[in-house]
Amino acid sequence: MILNRSFAAHVLLLSACIAWGGSYAVGRFGLSEGSAIWLTLWRWGPGALVFAIYLMWTWPTYGVKIRRNLPRLTLISTLGVVVYPTTLFVAVAHTTALNASLYLAVTPVLIVLMSSIIWKERIGTIGAFAVLFGLLGALILVFRGSVDAFLAFQIASSDVWAIVSALAWAGYCVSLPLKPSGLSEVSFLAVLIVLGSAVLLVLALTIGGEIPMPDTPAVAGSMIYFALFPSIIAFLAWNWGTSNVGPSVAAPYNNLVPFFGGALGVLLLRETIESYHLWGGGLVVLGLVLNGFRR
Repeated sequence: MILNRSFAAHVLLLSACIAWGGSYAVGRFGLSEGSAIWLTLWRWGPGALVFAIYLMWTWPTYGVKIRRNLPRLTLISTLGVVVYPTTLFVAVAHTTALNASLYLAVTPVLIVLMSSIIWKERIGTIGAFAVLFGLLGALILVFRGSVDAFLAFQIASSDVWAIVSALAWAGYCVSLPLKPSGLSEVSFLAVLIVLGSAVLLVLALTIGGEIPMPDTPAVAGSMIYFALFPSIIAFLAWNWGTSNVGPSVAAPYNNLVPFFGGALGVLLLRETIESYHLWGGGLVVLGLVLNGFRR
């Protein structure tokens, strides 16, 4: 039974990374213009409306538990639903995609280190090599296999948003064990999305900015994809998987996001397969294979 839950957890983590990797390809068609806060609200808003109805329906069952754990739920929601995606949109608008991708590639290392400090998770030699190979593979994918691009990399002042985004995502992953016991995964995510969307709505109305509109079928389809797959479905899969194997074991899966992003770009956008795709992807997969041997 434990083995089956562990296998299911790894499958769900893999599925979440596929959904997030698809964002690289789908994002070419929409969600590239407009206020970062409004873009984030478009991502969570439709799900928040559905989940609000769901929470009202299940309130007799989970209401007391939600009220008692509201501070920790607010913290997790702020990190994963508000700060991480908002700062990521700002980062993409103000820095290069290379820089933003690089900082996100480092998040598995941050998650493993933070988990070992906060939750006393044992990394071990195998875990260290799993993270190392995953990081090397992600760097090859991010820099497109170019040593010159790696050596020429510089931290710009505008990179602060990408750094905050990476830290927020690492903090979110590490904070998932704070999920109140007895609260179902659906109810847990519902609370996070409703709380985060309420904060985003207040910020959006206060700050203002250009509201993205689905003015073409491609943009509308892109917005529907972002509202369903990398948001609700991927977060459900990631939260359940992480809760069953732990943040440090789930961390190396983050390196699959650029791998799947490139693979889907080849399949959907007919981009060319380069040698760095094979080397980078191979190292990421090797890291995951090693990660699978961890208890």
